[in-house]
Amino acid sequence: MCKGERIMKVTAQWIADQCGVSRGTVDRVVNGRPNVAPEVRERVQKMINEYGYKTPSQRQTARAGRAAYRIGVILPSWEAFFIRRMREGIRVAVHNRGLNDVTVLVEELKNRSHRSYFEAIGRLEERGIDGLILTAPDTLAMSEEIDRLVQAGIPVVTCDSDVYQSRRLYHIGQDMVKSGRVAAGLLAPYVADGEVLVVTGNREFTAHGLRVRGFLDRLHEIFDGSVNAQVIESVEQYDLTYDSVLQQVRHNPRLRGIYMANESVRGCMDALDRAKPSRSIHVVCHDLTPYARQYLENGKLDFIIDQDFSAQTTRAIEVLAHALRTGEPPQRSIEYIHTSIITRELL
Repeated sequence: MCKGERIMKVTAQWIADQCGVSRGTVDRVVNGRPNVAPEVRERVQKMINEYGYKTPSQRQTARAGRAAYRIGVILPSWEAFFIRRMREGIRVAVHNRGLNDVTVLVEELKNRSHRSYFEAIGRLEERGIDGLILTAPDTLAMSEEIDRLVQAGIPVVTCDSDVYQSRRLYHIGQDMVKSGRVAAGLLAPYVADGEVLVVTGNREFTAHGLRVRGFLDRLHEIFDGSVNAQVIESVEQYDLTYDSVLQQVRHNPRLRGIYMANESVRGCMDALDRAKPSRSIHVVCHDLTPYARQYLENGKLDFIIDQDFSAQTTRAIEVLAHALRTGEPPQRSIEYIHTSIITRELL
């Protein structure tokens, strides 16, 4: 190997790419399962032998002599504020909670594609993780990936957004339906004679979909279905949020409230500043980010519904570490963290 050349990490996905097959085919070959054509099996096995690829169970056997448990954490492609809070949760778990036998290995995503997730998971598998914590979209592909990890002996805990149909060990996060209902209760006094705009992120993330469901259900309960609410999916993008809010404010004179169910609050506020509506439009959002805090202090936001990302990351590591040590699953499968309502007076 030439000086300065990076060491190549051989993963199941890399083997699949080189052989022109799916990752599932590689899994079937390395685990000796059927339904693989002989010529394909031979080609994949040759690549496995040539590059010394090992299955997770083989790596686990090789690591049996070491004392520490290795927990992988995948940090999603979110705003820096959320990532800092999650990293703080990791630090607390490792240094303040007595988890001296746990090593946490972190992968931070640059985008939200499934490929980005799967490549990060592959890198963590190569580093020999015993368990995984991740925040991921609730899709069939992600569910199958989690099930593959579980079958390979790597338990998975989901944070913030759940993957419901998967075999994940545990989920910890905010009660999203309840937080959406809380948002509806906070906005209701201001929108009785008007309409509401709901701006959500990517509803593949169950957190966003559940918030919207809770909000709409509670709003219809309060007004017996008489209040009109329009839902816009902005995929967490500033431009999409800005354009959608600006259009609604300018062309819907009955708009009285906006529920920001995602993190693109800055786009919403900039659109309101640009439109300069003559009527009051009240806004409720989630998460006490620096931007949201400033808007609340300035009176542009009415309420913030907050959750503790640091605490939920710490708790996820604690639960997974306990399961790895004891070999026993948690007594329950879901844990909700505390939800707070922040007003200007509480800052």
